[in-house]
Amino acid sequence: WWGGACARRCCERGHGRGPTVVIPPAVKACGWSSLVFPSWMPALPASAAARIVCVVGDNDKTISPSGVERMCRTNKIANFEVARGGDHRMNNYLLGKTKKGGKRDGGKLEELVHRALALPG
Repeated sequence: WWGGACARRCCERGHGRGPTVVIPPAVKACGWSSLVFPSWMPALPASAAARIVCVVGDNDKTISPSGVERMCRTNKIANFEVARGGDHRMNNYLLGKTKKGGKRDGGKLEELVHRALALPG
């Protein structure tokens, strides 16, 4: 389990050969972060792009959702999803909201992993 920047870089360089869920891929930072972290538009091999499920939160204040969408369009990543209400960490989106007693309700992580595993290649 790596962050989106590491997973995407492995795919870009051909190190990641299996299905990959990238949450969120670092391509363009927002706000003050953009002064420290430069924009980074990868050139993914078509074989890698076909095996990626890419997710970014619409409330992400660290990574630009529009930059992620452009990266997916440029690299022909068809499995792109904007998580409504998701922030940069996307804990509630991926794991579900915490209920009383510490149990989680719902969450999309398992669905995203199964979707990636079902991709050809």
